Amino acid sequence: MLKRFIGLISIIGAMAASAQDCTTLPANHQNFIEGKKTGEYRIANDQGNATIAVNDKLTFAQYVKQTRALISARNKRAQLPCPLPSLTHVLREDPTVLDHIAPYQLIQSNNNKAVLLIHGLTDSPYIFNAIARDLYRQGFNVRTLLLPGHATAADDLRHVSNQDWQKHVQYAINRMSADFQQFAIMGFSTGAALATIEVSQAQPNNLKALVLVAPATESHNKKSWLAQWVDWVPFMDWLDQDADLDFAKYESFPLAAAALVHNVMVEMMNTNIPNDLPILTIMSDVDATIDSHATLSLLNRWANDHTASLQLRLYSRNGMAVSDKIQVTQISQLDNVVDMSHVGLLIPQSHPYYGREGSYRHCGSYFEDNDAFAACKTAKNITFGEHHASNKMVYQPLARVTFNPDFNNLSKQILTFLESHVE
Repeated sequence: MLKRFIGLISIIGAMAASAQDCTTLPANHQNFIEGKKTGEYRIANDQGNATIAVNDKLTFAQYVKQTRALISARNKRAQLPCPLPSLTHVLREDPTVLDHIAPYQLIQSNNNKAVLLIHGLTDSPYIFNAIARDLYRQGFNVRTLLLPGHATAADDLRHVSNQDWQKHVQYAINRMSADFQQFAIMGFSTGAALATIEVSQAQPNNLKALVLVAPATESHNKKSWLAQWVDWVPFMDWLDQDADLDFAKYESFPLAAAALVHNVMVEMMNTNIPNDLPILTIMSDVDATIDSHATLSLLNRWANDHTASLQLRLYSRNGMAVSDKIQVTQISQLDNVVDMSHVGLLIPQSHPYYGREGSYRHCGSYFEDNDAFAACKTAKNITFGEHHASNKMVYQPLARVTFNPDFNNLSKQILTFLESHVE
């Protein structure tokens, strides 16, 4: 009888687990507690390599197919149901995690103009689904790239190099240049830096514009360069060991990743961008991930000799010292949001997952305190803003804002900018 009872409990437990989907997983506090302890989603399945090989003969359709196979093999939640609406209208009827985080393309009936979207560190193409929809509706062909080590598990960032990232960026840019008459690149964070580095070394003739969203220029931690040495020390592999319940973005952070992105940022700060390339930069002055003053210093340096359009959409209450050669659009107030975070810029507040009422609430500031984390996740009255120290002192609980109340206006500026340069 006891064995039958235990068997019944096991079956019920398995049924409960199978009933979960990508939206319910992060809402379950017990999942968070157990996930931190076990690290189940921190480590990928040991199947195949953490990246695919790319070359100029690889078509983008082949790239997507091979990358989806890699994610399917290594991501433990790849086939987990993920019943979120498709903002890009490319998903099948019963989407899984794989369908939301894999690279994709939205193709028009012509190859006149296109935009390449490159995500940032720990992220996935899912961050672009709203802006990709808007770009496609405006007549652009759209492609997204998956940086090696992403969309599987955070530990895979320990098995790739920033040279792997750059090779994939180079492949994607060369593929865009060959497949479309004119194109632009939009990069977010590390993706913006990688794109800038590649373009500074070799600009295709038909690349007509660059959009940099919160570009990775310099970390707030001025000792981030030490990560490449500390990572060699036994038992010091991780900066953060979270539960990784966010299906589209890693929450844990390996030291190796800090070392990789540091190398990228150093190179980014030394780039000399082509003077005739129009650039739109989007940033927040209180960005808790990237030092906005370093970004502005780079933009001001570029402005000295730039002959093409330089635009800046700046989320800032007080403003910053910007070169007169840069056309600034400043947003000082946001509806029911204290200030704008690094991660929220490209997400509308109506987003079904990261939006104000979405399935996921970013409470990572409290991941070391289970009770505070639970309070943040469940609070009916919550303050949204960037999770810097001054906000955390004033607002309790504070959720890092993962959406932008100004998204519609932001999208309009991006579209207007691209339409004026990519014909």
